[in-house]
Amino acid sequence: MARKQNAASVNGVDHTMNQDSSGQPTVSVIIPAYNRAKSIAAAVTSVSDQTFEDLEIIVVDDGSTDETRKVVESLTDSRVRYVAHDENKGANAARNTGVRLARGRYVAFQDSDDRWYPEKLARQMAACTSSAATVCFCALNRHIGPACTKIPKSSYRIPGGLNDLQRQVLRGSFISCQTLVIERELVLSVGAFDESLPRLQDWELCLRLSQVAPIYYLDEVLVDLILSDDSVSSDVSKYGKSAEQILDRHRILFDRDPTAEGILRLNVALVSLRKGELREFAAQSWRALLAAGIRLPVSAWVLFRRR
Repeated sequence: MARKQNAASVNGVDHTMNQDSSGQPTVSVIIPAYNRAKSIAAAVTSVSDQTFEDLEIIVVDDGSTDETRKVVESLTDSRVRYVAHDENKGANAARNTGVRLARGRYVAFQDSDDRWYPEKLARQMAACTSSAATVCFCALNRHIGPACTKIPKSSYRIPGGLNDLQRQVLRGSFISCQTLVIERELVLSVGAFDESLPRLQDWELCLRLSQVAPIYYLDEVLVDLILSDDSVSSDVSKYGKSAEQILDRHRILFDRDPTAEGILRLNVALVSLRKGELREFAAQSWRALLAAGIRLPVSAWVLFRRR
């Protein structure tokens, strides 16, 4: 039976939460939303329909100006909590708000344009329970127009089960935020999402997580990630800036593995070339050579194998 929702305010953030909110769910699913009135109901439904039911759903409305709040408040699932920023702060600020307010032992992240398979959380929680993992991710299908690609690709050679993935994570981004289940206290202990990054935030978080905990890879496709050609190309200009910030923040890690910096810089160079930004292509290619030195052919080979 649906339960009536009440509005409240905590620390200056507007909330709507269920009256029956005393229980402690195992998983808190956080959904950031900005002007997603047309898609937020489907995103929430993909979580509500999970076969794993011991959860709460926190929708963080990141300053929407459309009918997002109205749509969320019309939903009948009593596990839904609505949180609203008074201004747009970005998806990662919204995720961090959700992490801080979460009551579950674990947190997971859904995006308002993507879809979870009904058994996603059940399969991941079973993996966490059986292995005592504090971080777990699954595979996804990435859809760009008619093209569909499984991520991580087999060429990344990511072993299934619980493993130390420090080296693999440093050498490339293959864990999408929508596939993660993480113990909440672990997320908080590493500082949650970096709100200053315009891109690659999930990779940068996983870099920090991989340094302190093994990561469980569930080699099953349990998420559909939907991207448009426009969304991919519009992000290109932010890629180089994010790469430089990550290189600066994790300089010690990249100095230990120059091949990893070569991979990242060559990737930025190729993205720049596709956009016709020849000066940035040349600059990043030169920096890749300076960073990787004689290892640059290895960086190029790893990158080529993965593309």
